[in-house]
Amino acid sequence: MARLINRWSILVWAVALVATVVLVTVLATDGLAPGTATPTPEPKASYGGGGTLPVGSVLPSGQQCAKYADDVGLDRETVPENRAANMSVPQDLRMPAWPDFWDASANRLFVPRIDGQFTGTTDQIIVWGACKWGIETDLVRAMAMAESSWRQDKVSDFVMDPALCVDGSSLPCPTSFGLLQLKHTTRPGSWPNSLQHTAFNVDYSLAVLRGCFEGWVTYLRNGYTSGDMWDCVGWHYSGAWKDDLALKYIDTVQHWLNVRPWMDW
Repeated sequence: MARLINRWSILVWAVALVATVVLVTVLATDGLAPGTATPTPEPKASYGGGGTLPVGSVLPSGQQCAKYADDVGLDRETVPENRAANMSVPQDLRMPAWPDFWDASANRLFVPRIDGQFTGTTDQIIVWGACKWGIETDLVRAMAMAESSWRQDKVSDFVMDPALCVDGSSLPCPTSFGLLQLKHTTRPGSWPNSLQHTAFNVDYSLAVLRGCFEGWVTYLRNGYTSGDMWDCVGWHYSGAWKDDLALKYIDTVQHWLNVRPWMDW
């Protein structure tokens, strides 16, 4: 009888030990252990991106997206002219507030995130920025085709007003710069980093696009609402909501999105 009781005690003890190990493992895996914070999941690693994150989403960090871009982006440089700007980042960056036509949420949540702190190939930089701002990667690739053919040294939107010129440029002088054509006259604090650093250009531009998607551009009318990415793409180009210029630009971006020339580079 004593031997039977001893065996029974050992069996109960073994079952209890296994149950305890399983419980601790489940709690640790699910992030439910007391005092343990739930880790932020990394973005899904799929080439071309997993689509645009919904309005109000918690966005991935720049550090998370750096790893994602290194793993997913094309590690061969397809635009050799971009190398110098691709491999440099802003130093001692101080971002000014965005204009008062933005909802206060933009200055509180988005402006402090803009840092341009990533280096890599042109495609990796696009992947990084798209990931960081929760925007479909191929959409950003297509916008870069429409804006600059993926050339960071592209300048445009020339004007004849010397008050709008930067860096001592002669008339007519450009006001938009880089891969996604950041316009210094409406994007405070963007010059000269917009031309010198590809990652900054992408970072700032996509912060603006995401801000529009969140519904934070207060001057827009004509049915403007949050969650409309395509019409925010049009606004990025024209500054208006669903006007002819915006609609034409959307058609151009959709063309490049359908053709996807970067898949053959």
